[in-house]
Amino acid sequence: MTHYRRARARGATYFFTVVAYDRRHIMTRTVFRRVLREAFLLTRSERPFETVGLVLLPDHLHCLWQLPEGDADFGTRWRLAKTRVTQALRTAGWQVVSPTASRRRSNEQNVWHRRFWEHLVRDDRDFARHLDYIHYNPVKHGYVKRPIEWPFSTFHRYVRQGWYAKDWGVVTPESIAGWEATGE
Repeated sequence: MTHYRRARARGATYFFTVVAYDRRHIMTRTVFRRVLREAFLLTRSERPFETVGLVLLPDHLHCLWQLPEGDADFGTRWRLAKTRVTQALRTAGWQVVSPTASRRRSNEQNVWHRRFWEHLVRDDRDFARHLDYIHYNPVKHGYVKRPIEWPFSTFHRYVRQGWYAKDWGVVTPESIAGWEATGE
């Protein structure tokens, strides 16, 4: 069995990439967005965390989570959120039957890619770079010309707060030019 080394800094901020099974374009569908939001809210009520940044694309999401002081257990939070989304989609009538024997043995459904990618945010510069990456991602993938045009992002919250100008990201931001967050 493969054992992944994960960063375990308590009270830290983490960048995550989570992918839909087989890169299916499901994450921006209305029902998926609704159940994901509900899953995050319920999970957060049981195991607090703050979603500092988020972008939903059709086949994957990127987010930044700030965990509470003394807590580094992001794995349980993701397991709970992903399970809740899968169960809610099944209840909503989505076909989420396991497609392979391997996934059936592990009691996995065909909503999520098996793993997720995480990165421990090291400092303020690293935080800013990952937040820029999240918000520029819809442009990078060719879905829109400017981040402000993508509705499934915390970019709009940051514009309201004055962190970003409405026209930010018309050109590739210097902070992420030539840089690639892995996990995509």
